[in-house]
Amino acid sequence: MARKDVSIANFNLLNLNLPGQPIYDDAGWTQAQYDAKIAFTERILDDIDADIIGFQECWHADALAEIFDRSALRGRYDLVARTTDPPSIQVALAVRKGMLQGPTEWIADLPDDARFIDLEEARDAEESVSVTIRRFSRPLLRVPVNKANGTPDITVFVAHLKSKGPTALQGDDDNPVLRRHKFIAQTVVSHVRRMVEAGAFRAILNDTMRRNDKPVVVLGDLNDATTSVSTELLTGNPGYRFFAKSTAGSKSDAGLYTVEKLQQLRSFRHVYYTYIFQNQMESLDHIMVSDSFYDHSSIRSWSFREMRVLNDHLTATESQRKRLGYNDHGIIVALFDWNPMVEEAERILAEEGPAT
Repeated sequence: MARKDVSIANFNLLNLNLPGQPIYDDAGWTQAQYDAKIAFTERILDDIDADIIGFQECWHADALAEIFDRSALRGRYDLVARTTDPPSIQVALAVRKGMLQGPTEWIADLPDDARFIDLEEARDAEESVSVTIRRFSRPLLRVPVNKANGTPDITVFVAHLKSKGPTALQGDDDNPVLRRHKFIAQTVVSHVRRMVEAGAFRAILNDTMRRNDKPVVVLGDLNDATTSVSTELLTGNPGYRFFAKSTAGSKSDAGLYTVEKLQQLRSFRHVYYTYIFQNQMESLDHIMVSDSFYDHSSIRSWSFREMRVLNDHLTATESQRKRLGYNDHGIIVALFDWNPMVEEAERILAEEGPAT
């Protein structure tokens, strides 16, 4: 890759914690399982060699630091990670040495103006709607980075939204829905929380992106597919250009383009999955980019080259997992070439001359 090109990856670590440390109600990884996870992760990270890598399910920053201190990775990256007290599931980020800029920020609370309380429908329903959720289930991470002199700073967000799986709820025999429909209640809570988190995150993105041309990247296990309601809310549904005279995608003030869709526009065959549950292949993990990375944007700085999904390990047998390491999500890698629209226009003018 050229010096100003940028590569971006997302990697759910599957409960990366130190050996013998509890993970929820489980005893955690044995030393042998931990060693396999560490070795597997080192091999993957060395293979993808990405400039920017977002992580989910990092329980202990020391475990992540141990991976990057191994021979294949030592000295190549700066880490932004933390361990809470007691340790809990967190996001993290690795960027190539020299790219980290300015202060980093962990965002735990929903913005005051993105709390969905006392909302009354204008028609169809008389009840008001109030959702009292005030915090993200896993805090967002916001980090400014810069690839090389002469390129703009990139604001990187790392996210891990609420899972689609049923939420563990405290028991209450006096609550009729828990007494008779517990699984339904658990599932509803999961979906409501993920929607609220997506909406609050969208509000943060609006404040970050509107009325400026700053590049933004969102990395995350968003726990739903590209066309789901929560993910589409998060992207803002920007326009994509499909034919020469179209102006769609020439500017999107706050929209995010998913690399899945960018790859689909290049592919004859589409096989994109990052998670398997009950034999169903799903796309839960995402890389999203602002119009600074979209080929047809009038303010483009980088253009999309390709995307890869490393997911062969998802179909490994238990014996293979013991040898290869434990992970249950695919790893996404996207490559972008430095190719500013202004530079391309100047080149065309130099080669063809002004229109007559």
